[in-house]
Amino acid sequence: MAEFNERFFRSGTLRIHVRDWGNAGARPLVIVHGLRDHSHSFDDLARGLSDRFHVLALDLRGHGDSETTPYYAFGHFSLDLHNCIRAFRLVRPVLVGHSMGGEIVASYAGTFPDVPDRIVVVEGLGPPPIDPDREVEWTIAGYAAIDKAMAFRHGLADLEAAYRRLRERNPRLTEAKARELALLGTRAREDGTLEWKFDPMLATLTVSGWFNLEYAMAFWRRVTVPTLLVHGAESGEFWRAGPGGKVRDDGRKTPYLEPDDLARRVACFRDVRLVEIPGAGHMVHFDRPAELLAAVRGFLGVS
Repeated sequence: MAEFNERFFRSGTLRIHVRDWGNAGARPLVIVHGLRDHSHSFDDLARGLSDRFHVLALDLRGHGDSETTPYYAFGHFSLDLHNCIRAFRLVRPVLVGHSMGGEIVASYAGTFPDVPDRIVVVEGLGPPPIDPDREVEWTIAGYAAIDKAMAFRHGLADLEAAYRRLRERNPRLTEAKARELALLGTRAREDGTLEWKFDPMLATLTVSGWFNLEYAMAFWRRVTVPTLLVHGAESGEFWRAGPGGKVRDDGRKTPYLEPDDLARRVACFRDVRLVEIPGAGHMVHFDRPAELLAAVRGFLGVS
């Protein structure tokens, strides 16, 4: 089994953490996680690619073992990725991103079209069309979450509580994987409880304004490299969940984008392949890890 090394680089004033899975002479590949996630969530994908690639799994600022900052904006995360590529002198890397990480990868490839060799965007085409009333619900819930965290009322009693929370949010997670992520994704606080390895202030990203689809699509049209878009067939369960994360009855089997809307977003990319993975929700790397690995390896032309 491949093992990783803990490495750090500077992005502005912050110390940013990377898991380096070795094989330094191979083609470079960088994995970028989503909002309030961390690089350990992609250990299975990294192991599955490290035989043919030099895999680096990034912890964005405010996540995992990277440093925090008082303010977060989408552009900061893109520059974390850019500074990672520059710090480790990666030439024509493959970029793989999930959810917000997918949005980062796609935007980055539109901003620096000559840097990546190709990109993989997993559930990273943005949310469904915005309902203002629903957005207000998310904003109110986001402020409430920040308030609780800042008042130290939001700690996890123990690893069992973290495990239960993960299983509630990701019902397809196996028990073993959920317990592993509970251990790797939390740290102890001064009062003896646990906290997730992300800055609670990251919730400001969900309360600071709506996703601008037209703006994102303008970047996607600038992407020139081959692109794989991976879509979970049951991702509607994530996007139609309530602000607290509970899946509503109408969400699980409903696609999160209507066919015409999905086709419009996909068509922005010049050289694109779309793969839908049955039985997977938004967290494709949890729900169907083998199928995700097969899709990525097939796209990258490795057996």
